[in-house]
Amino acid sequence: MHQDPSKVLKTLPLSNTSVSRRIDEMAANVEDELVVFLRNILFSIQLDESTTVDNNAILMAYGRYFDEDTILQEEMLFTSNLITNTKGLSIFTAVKSYLEKNDIPMHNIVACATDGAPSMMGDTVVLLRF
Repeated sequence: MHQDPSKVLKTLPLSNTSVSRRIDEMAANVEDELVVFLRNILFSIQLDESTTVDNNAILMAYGRYFDEDTILQEEMLFTSNLITNTKGLSIFTAVKSYLEKNDIPMHNIVACATDGAPSMMGDTVVLLRF
């Protein structure tokens, strides 16, 4: 009862839920800062779709932009499970949904890079030009 409280608190282990919650909060903060930044600048987007071991389709989107010091930056923008397939229209819908949800104007995207897979190239490139 007569110990220094800071030493006692340092010896208490954190629960898995506490650690998980803190990681989620930090990730959300990083994403929020990136989204606020991308609302006001031109950037390019790189899209990569992949399939997991359990046959789920995942879309990963990376944003590339110049920061205030004109240094090229690359950040993971989002990942999304593709419910239907990995074709261009499904990918476009996922990207458009993310941008609309976060109020990022689509006209801020100046370039879109993909891995060149025929299933991606058809509709995605055409639709991202609008």
